[in-house]
Amino acid sequence: MEIKKLNTVKVKCDLYGCNNMADYSIDLKRGIFGGTTDICKQCLTELYSLIAKNVIPNSPKNMFNKEKKLEEKR
Repeated sequence: MEIKKLNTVKVKCDLYGCNNMADYSIDLKRGIFGGTTDICKQCLTELYSLIAKNVIPNSPKNMFNKEKKLEEKR
């Protein structure tokens, strides 16, 4: 999956209810026909903020520091 900026092509935003011109194209790379979705900057920003509220990244486990702290306590 990749997001490309549309510079030369003028197409409408694919999201329902939006009448803006698309600024970006999301290429899903699925299926025979490609499966691209064209999206304007306003919809992309709103989608980004909604994803940020629902998807919280987990911090990586750092076993090296944990072992050092256990040894220091002993």
